[in-house]
Amino acid sequence: MTAQAASGQMVSAGLVVRDCAGLMGLAALGAVVLGGQYAWSLPFAWLALALFAPPATSVPMQVATWMLLPPDTAAGTWTALALWLLGTSAYAVAGPKR
Repeated sequence: MTAQAASGQMVSAGLVVRDCAGLMGLAALGAVVLGGQYAWSLPFAWLALALFAPPATSVPMQVATWMLLPPDTAAGTWTALALWLLGTSAYAVAGPKR
């Protein structure tokens, strides 16, 4: 919200919901693979990759940069949904690494 207020540009609710769901799945997957202490590193690494990736002109690059795409992009929405489903399912089955 602070960045939105500073820039004067509105962010759609669809973008926020999609990115929150995908990042939640990545954090859950990070907890399963790396443990709760380092669960943050998987979403952080993916964001770092997306920020330094070339423009998303192909589908694989759209998947890699899904959190930066407009909310009506199919590749971004399906990637976030798949990450949410995979991460929450893995966490529900295996729990965090100890």
